[in-house]
Amino acid sequence: MFIGVTRIFDSARCFYPEKDPDAPTEVVYNPYKKEDRKCLLCRTGVELDYKNARLLQQFVSTFSGRVYDRHITGLCDHQQKRLVETISLSRKAGYMPIFVKDPKYTRDPKLFDPLRPIRPHSFA
Repeated sequence: MFIGVTRIFDSARCFYPEKDPDAPTEVVYNPYKKEDRKCLLCRTGVELDYKNARLLQQFVSTFSGRVYDRHITGLCDHQQKRLVETISLSRKAGYMPIFVKDPKYTRDPKLFDPLRPIRPHSFA
């Protein structure tokens, strides 16, 4: 009876070898990996709403009323598309002017500098 028990333990040692103390340790994460770049809206978790004209005016040109491109705003594709859709909905609902930026929002703090884009434009 004891002979059979020792065989089971002997076979278990084959499947689960003891760790060698001289073996290199495995690192679970890479300490040198850079953090993923996230856009301003994804990083802060701000939801776009067509009634929030003050936030939407930050992404509109003061002189022409056009929406700034991705390379200036630094937004990801998904958020840029949602921004354009939300601005058009806000303009149709009458919360935002169509051709110019509302003058009462010109002194708001800037989220980005349109004269110094975050990424260079491919056509420049």
